[in-house]
Amino acid sequence: MNPRPDSPTDLLQHFQRAFADSTLSPEEARQLRQRLTERAQHPAGLADLRHRLFGLARDRFNNFQDKAVVEWLEAASALLLPAPAPAAARATHAEVFFSPNDDCVAAIRRFLGQAARQLDICVFTIADDRLTDAVLAAHRRGVRVRLLTDNDKLHDRGSDVRQLHAAGLPIRVDRTDNHMHHKFAVADNRTVLTGSYNWTRSAAELNLENLLISDDETLVKRYTTEFNKLWDALEEFRG
Repeated sequence: MNPRPDSPTDLLQHFQRAFADSTLSPEEARQLRQRLTERAQHPAGLADLRHRLFGLARDRFNNFQDKAVVEWLEAASALLLPAPAPAAARATHAEVFFSPNDDCVAAIRRFLGQAARQLDICVFTIADDRLTDAVLAAHRRGVRVRLLTDNDKLHDRGSDVRQLHAAGLPIRVDRTDNHMHHKFAVADNRTVLTGSYNWTRSAAELNLENLLISDDETLVKRYTTEFNKLWDALEEFRG
């Protein structure tokens, strides 16, 4: 079995010993080059190591101008390094569903059931018990669930917002004269669900609605940003 390559911390200690007399002997250079070659198969942390090596040099100076020269040298020498290869584009996956029928309900329930750590739900209303039960199930298994909704829909017949609040979910609502009309959710900052579909029985049984689920990173990031912005702006629901 090949020995485990030095960690960045190990490498820094080797460099510190070589730097003790401000001289890099041929033997020290050979040993360091060998250790770096072994580490090349595990490049994580080398950029930070390089920055810390320049830090060793800066610490030897008291003069601000000399330290500025070292900082310039660090920045300039970085331009001589090969540019990192672009990361391969990650394949994305998307699904589309339509109502009236139970396809959208089933898709939302799967989406909620697959969340492992966090669910951010931003919906105009939630009044379909099948979806409410799936939200509560996620909450009970330890998923951090946050809900944004519209205050005018709290009083609708069948609204489950108070039930969710009583179960311990943090909820915030729009109390303006306008509506918080979004219908989207983000799971684990990895997957987004959106579309015209309201989380109601009528959306499943009567309405012509659409639903999209995607793990496209750009879409997820935009919806996550919007959710966090609204969470900071809207008022806490207190029952």
